[in-house]
Amino acid sequence: MTSTTGPSGVRAGHLRATLASVLTALAVVVGSVGLAAPAQAAATHVALTGHSSAWSDQKTTLTATWTLGSKAHKGKVTLQRKSGKTWKKVATKTTTSKGVAKFSVKPASTTTYRVLTSSKKASKAKKLTVTKAYALASTAGSTITAGTGKTFTLTYHHHGRAASATALVERHSGSKWVKVASVKVSKGHGKVTLKPSATTTYRFRVPGKVTSASHKVTVKAPSTFSITGSGSGHGVGLSQYGAYQMALEGKSGAQILTHFYTGTTVGNVTTPERIKVQVWGPEPYSYPAGTYSDTAKTTTITFGGPWHLTADDALTTVLDGSAAQDLRISVVNGKLTFALLNGSIATPPVTASSSASSYEVHWDSGTAAVKGSQGLYHNGWFDVTAIGTRPNIVNDVLLNTEYLYGIAEMPSSWGAGKGKAALEAQAVIARTYALSKVGSLNPKCNCDVVDDVRDQNYTGWKKQDEGQHGSYGDLWVSAVNATVANASSAQVVTYRGEPIQTPYFAASGGHTANNEDVWQGTNASGPLPYLRSQPDPAKTNGSRTHNPYVSWTRSITQAQAKKIFSYASTPLTDVKSISVSDRYPTDTGEHDGQVRELKGTSADGTTATVTASADWWRTTLGLPAAWVTSFTPKK
Repeated sequence: MTSTTGPSGVRAGHLRATLASVLTALAVVVGSVGLAAPAQAAATHVALTGHSSAWSDQKTTLTATWTLGSKAHKGKVTLQRKSGKTWKKVATKTTTSKGVAKFSVKPASTTTYRVLTSSKKASKAKKLTVTKAYALASTAGSTITAGTGKTFTLTYHHHGRAASATALVERHSGSKWVKVASVKVSKGHGKVTLKPSATTTYRFRVPGKVTSASHKVTVKAPSTFSITGSGSGHGVGLSQYGAYQMALEGKSGAQILTHFYTGTTVGNVTTPERIKVQVWGPEPYSYPAGTYSDTAKTTTITFGGPWHLTADDALTTVLDGSAAQDLRISVVNGKLTFALLNGSIATPPVTASSSASSYEVHWDSGTAAVKGSQGLYHNGWFDVTAIGTRPNIVNDVLLNTEYLYGIAEMPSSWGAGKGKAALEAQAVIARTYALSKVGSLNPKCNCDVVDDVRDQNYTGWKKQDEGQHGSYGDLWVSAVNATVANASSAQVVTYRGEPIQTPYFAASGGHTANNEDVWQGTNASGPLPYLRSQPDPAKTNGSRTHNPYVSWTRSITQAQAKKIFSYASTPLTDVKSISVSDRYPTDTGEHDGQVRELKGTSADGTTATVTASADWWRTTLGLPAAWVTSFTPKK
């Protein structure tokens, strides 16, 4: 084999083998010694420390610490607070050479914080629980009845301990809070009673410190109203208790009358001799049937002695009876029928003759009583007719004496001592009133007057025989007789020579009323010069006269109150409070008389007014009189 050598004489193949061995050896050496690796970054750590709880009025320090590896790092860190799902910047600081930055915070409520380094490294979140430094609480709102109060109990603390302060009471009005009161809170406790007139939201506030939660007080309409007032009756003309007081002061009957009936005189005038008084029968006026009138088709008369039923002005005797026998009167098929009753046994009825225009019942002695009437009758006789389907019975008596003997409008006992002048005044005005009614019979009752408050209360012998052995009745009869000249002449009250209307009533609230303020409407007269307001001593001297109407209390329901204010231009859905917003004028010139206008307020604050006559208020409210002092809501 042929070999090739280089300049040194070494063969080329051997040279290549040697070089390979050297490289291999070098690689081994290098691998065993190793080359230097690149340097790695030091670990970054950031933390946020501090208190976990704080009071709302105190600052809290949060400390941020930034280290790089084991060494403190100086750099910028940002304190952030969590807002919803995002983080908001609070403040940025540079850490000290010790890697520390301190942040002072004063959050108003519990807040979560973290620290973010300039290299975007974030600490763990830290929650700072904040407790309000001042705590002001009160009892909750509630539902109250209008006119009553709600008592709030307040508690007040600072840093958890009882504290003292003055708290403002504020109510919500529109978009504002308005101060209504203040309350002292001592050693953590305070109380205040509020009486809202309508549903109201309240809060309590210690200025610059704390505000309580708001509390709603719902005002509901009361179920009833208590009404206070005085007087009794319509208020026009003579006050009976006032007349009694004037009599006790020594005034005469005429002086009493001319005081209460302005510009009048008292004297004898010629009068009719007789008057017809319906004591049983149908309604002759416009009141609902049965309110005062009788609705039965049969009645019975009992007697204290022998009696006689006659026809055609006592010319024909129809029946005679004894005291043991009663007379039953009926209307059958439009005709009167009469029957004698012996206990429960009746004789065959006698039917009135078609030719007889009227019947009379006379009794020889004692009294007669009509079943269903309010009186007992000794004087005169009964006229009996049929009106429609009912019997009609009228007591025909002497006007100036017998009729007045039976007028039961004033206590007869007042006639003892100086009080007789009051009875005389009563007799004169009762006669004057009756005089305006006699002359033409009312065909609806075949009478001049009826026997109750639709005209005047007439009880006949019951009044005349009052008291033990008629002792009080004798006082009344004596007073009546003192005003009589004879059967056709007696005292009446006149104005410019003519008999007047003489309304009267029990007692006023201090002053009588003008007639046009009490009675209004199409049938009411205008102002009458003799029915003007006058001072009334009935109230101021109530203890002397034993006047029971010096003051009184009544009530109405919520339903009645709503009914009243349904007449307003804007009716109320409920009534929370009622007040007297106007009164009728009196002789003083002031509006200090009976109610003219009432104002109502609903639970939501809506107001309404209703104006009416004094007598409308009296009857609608169901009161003794319209001299009303106040309305007080009740639960």
